[in-house]
Amino acid sequence: MVLGALKYFGVLAGSKKQPEQRNEVNITSVIQAPATLKNAAVTIQSNGTLTAKNKMDIVSRTQGVFKGGDRAFRSGVYFNRGDVMISIDNDEYMANLRTSRAQLLQAITSILGNLKFDYPEAFDKWNNYAQSFDINRPLTDLPQTSSEREKSFINVQNIVTQYYNIKAQEVQASYYQIRAPYNGILRENLVDKGSMINGGQKLGTFIDPSVYELEVKINPNELKMIRVGKPVVLSNGDNTQTWNGKIARINKIIDPQSQSAVAIVEVRGKDLREGMFLQTEISTVNLEGVTEIARNLLIDDQYIYTIADSTLQKQLVTVEHIADKTVFISGVQAGIFLVQKPVPGAFNGMKVNPINLSE
Repeated sequence: MVLGALKYFGVLAGSKKQPEQRNEVNITSVIQAPATLKNAAVTIQSNGTLTAKNKMDIVSRTQGVFKGGDRAFRSGVYFNRGDVMISIDNDEYMANLRTSRAQLLQAITSILGNLKFDYPEAFDKWNNYAQSFDINRPLTDLPQTSSEREKSFINVQNIVTQYYNIKAQEVQASYYQIRAPYNGILRENLVDKGSMINGGQKLGTFIDPSVYELEVKINPNELKMIRVGKPVVLSNGDNTQTWNGKIARINKIIDPQSQSAVAIVEVRGKDLREGMFLQTEISTVNLEGVTEIARNLLIDDQYIYTIADSTLQKQLVTVEHIADKTVFISGVQAGIFLVQKPVPGAFNGMKVNPINLSE
């Protein structure tokens, strides 16, 4: 009985059909579009903030009370070249300077008698110098000595030493007035009339508003496409105004943080202001017969994927220019289908389901 039952269950088990195994293959859908060749003018786009090319910090080299100047020392005030921007009280210093000049005049006058008898040929020039001497005016050059004896005599009287000491005082006296070095605007003022000024104190900042500079960051790969003097178009944020500038300098040292070089653009024009944020566009080269694709479609900086017979084909290309979001390549045949979006897990020979970009 037992053997019969086992045989019966064996027959039943053998009579059951095994389920069919299906090998399902998932084929990735890929967006494609035919390659087009075109000519492209490559531009380098960047931005930056304007700064005045000519800018100086006004620093006092002496001490005293701020008396004023030819115009009010206020930010935004315009000064012509040579205008007195700051005048510091120097009454005491000038009194001492006039005293020194008077002492020099006294020393010259005291030797005229000796000159008349011992050096008669030198008397007239020294006498004329004394007659024209004005203690309220800067010293004129001393008369030239015509012999070694005369030179030795003048030096013994300590006249030359006094003369150069006074010339140094006159230079120091010029520090009590600060004049505009060029036509410009006071960008900021840090002192007011009547303030006590100390030597080495910063008093303000002065700029020339007629010419500005702007630093543009350049990809190291693009340095070979620019040069000093190359035209640059600058525009404001909403592109309602444009200005023409040029590359004035190129700093080819690579910044370790941004991994970029810097080109300095010089620009002049109406309505420019220091601190303005501007867009820049530098025309570089004209490319012929190139294809433009998204940067994320470039593989290992030299390959792209094309599609033929529903299969991915890895193709070698030449990179002509890398822009911010796209890359210009050559070596692609017009009309060949290109992948339009990165394909996860893509490999050469991978079967795909191509979908036209327009679908």
